[in-house]
Order: sequence, then C-alpha cells, then structure tokens
Amino acid sequence: MKTYLLVLGRHPELSRAELRGKVDEIFYDEEKNLLLAENLQFTNPRELPRGEEQLFIDQLGGTIRMAEVVGEYFDKTQLQQVIWKRIAAAEKFKCGFSVFGGGNKLLSDLIFSTKSHFDKIRVENYNQENLSSGQIFQRRILQKGHEFIIWKRGESYLLCETVANQNLRNYELRDRKKDFRDAKMGMLPPKLAQILLNLATQNGSEDLTIVDPFCGSGTVNIEAAIAGFKTLGSDLNERFVEKAGENFQQMAEKFRYENTAGQFRTINANRCLSDVEVSNPVIATEGWLGENFEARPDRETIHKNAGEVLDLWRGVLNHLAEHKVQTIAGCLPAWNRAGSKQTVSEKFLLHAQKLGYKPTLFANGKPTTYYEREDAFVAREVFVLKRIA
Repeated sequence: MKTYLLVLGRHPELSRAELRGKVDEIFYDEEKNLLLAENLQFTNPRELPRGEEQLFIDQLGGTIRMAEVVGEYFDKTQLQQVIWKRIAAAEKFKCGFSVFGGGNKLLSDLIFSTKSHFDKIRVENYNQENLSSGQIFQRRILQKGHEFIIWKRGESYLLCETVANQNLRNYELRDRKKDFRDAKMGMLPPKLAQILLNLATQNGSEDLTIVDPFCGSGTVNIEAAIAGFKTLGSDLNERFVEKAGENFQQMAEKFRYENTAGQFRTINANRCLSDVEVSNPVIATEGWLGENFEARPDRETIHKNAGEVLDLWRGVLNHLAEHKVQTIAGCLPAWNRAGSKQTVSEKFLLHAQKLGYKPTLFANGKPTTYYEREDAFVAREVFVLKRIA
C-alpha cells in the first residue's frame, strides 16, 4: 500500500475535515502543516482522462500538493543517491526541492550536490527557497521533471516525490473568469465551495442532490456538477438566479459536465425544497453573511446583523428538518471586532440541536472552525450538521 504526504492549505482544520473518509490519517504535523496518509479512496465519477492522484487532488479544496513516499533514510549521502537515481531513470533533467525541518542548509546542499552530480540539469529553486504550488504549476515541473519533498524528523529523512499539484488555471477559470461576479454579493472561493461539498457528501450515497439555498453566482452548484452530482440552486434575488444559471452553462462548456445536471429557481431559502422533486438532498452553502461592509462595523451594526442572520437560519433549519435533510454544511458570519470574534454559532447550534441535528466535530474537538482572509471584517465560521432524529 502506498503512503502519501499531503501538503495542506491555510486552513488545516478544514483540510483535514474534508479528507475524512477519503484517506486514513497516519500522522499530522501541526507546525509544518503536513499530513501522512494511506488507503486513499480514488474515484472518477465522470470518467475523466486523468491520473488517479491528480484527479484526487482536483476534488479537494484544502490540499495543495501530494507526494508519494519513496522511503526513509538516515544518511544524507544515501538520500542524495536515491534522488539522483530517480532523476536519471526518468531521463527528465529538471527538478526542484522542498525541505521541511532541515533548514536552509539542507536545501542548499541538495541543490548544489545535484547540480554538481549531473552534467546538465535545471534546478528550479532559483532563490534557494522551497517551491510553491504556483511555481510548480506555472513551470510545469511535474510534466517535465520532478519535485522532491524532504521531511527531516530527528535523524531521519523522509523522501517523497510530488505526484499531483493544484491546478491553478482551473481555479482561476471557475473564479475570476466567470461571466457574472458581484463583489457586493460576496464571492465564495471555489476552494471553499469544494470543501463544503466534500463535507456535505461524506459517507453519503452517490445519488445525492447538492442544494444551495443561497446560490448567489452558482459557485457551489458548479463545483457539485464538476464532481458528478446533480444540483439545485435557489436565491431570493431573481437576477442572481438568472446569472447563476448562465455561469453554470458557461462552466459546463469548459469542464464538460451536463448542463442538465443543475436547475435554478427564485425562492426564499426557508422554502428551498418546496414544490420541487429532489432525490436525497444535502445542503452545501455559504449562507448569508450579513451586510457586505466597506468599513469595520460598529457594535450596534453587528448586533443588528446577528439578529437577522439568526432569524433567517432558524427558518431555513425548520424547513430542512421538515424535509428530513440528513446533512447541512455551511457558513455563519463571525465579525472581527476589538481583537475578538462576535459570532452567532452558539445560538444557531442550540436551535439545530432542538430540531434533531448534531454538529460534526473538527479534529480540534470544536463544532465550528474559521475560514478567513487576513484583515477581513467578517470571517466565515464553517459548520457541519448531521441529522440524528
């Protein structure tokens, strides 16, 4: 059985959560944000012509790189010889290194010794720094050569060779290149939409319908269709619904899913499943995060928004409970003010529990976790609810 090293993104609690059911976690290093895993569940629901490792990472929003473990070595000379042998055998004389735990000296030694060993080779660590996911993608290092990850722990060197990397071009197409985007509406990153989708579909059947009652520009629906699911998007704003449908069709042409996989309609979120036939619905949604602020909100504004968000979600939860929806993955607003977060999650979760829902705990034992940009006025507080009654 192969063992893989996964390089996680900026929100590791979410990264680890979406991997549940897809890998067996062996070891996680919180400081370096690295995860060792085995028994990866490779799936290809749309029978896409891609390697299984690349297809695996394409389905994840929170893992930026994955490497196959080559072996563990206790001698640096032996480590170097194994690397050189793999380069020579493939006859691809272009490579790069990323070192975790060994410091700049180990990285510099690997770069210098590799250049000295081969008569002709291109080492991509131009500034003697670890390679980023963007550099690997833009320079086509995996197609034209190798990237080796060396994780030094104590006296051992764990050698891994990168086999898959995030496709940044596809994310750009599904984000900035959508025909319709509206900053005032708020823009859900495709990576977070993927994470929500994975959280909503864990341990579920393949015959699920992904429902987003706050569909906005259709980001969740697009990610659902790419992953091979049927999807329903709704919103109270008629223009958003129209444009979400157009975005869905645009991305169907680029990513070759069936345009008929999605349907969109204008309706209040607290009636999103009324008068429509949907098989096995699960919810994946950003929800409503309150007003879109241009300046940091004051205490009174936060209090007003918190009340409106709670009232809205109570109605939505009541509706979803009536329809016996099994899983709800979504976001609540958490306002950053005076060095702390003002949240509604405690009252929200209390109401959900009264309706027979239980939060799925994250790896840190908490029922929610945050997805946020630095200096953002409002963070997204992510939750997953499972129906137990």
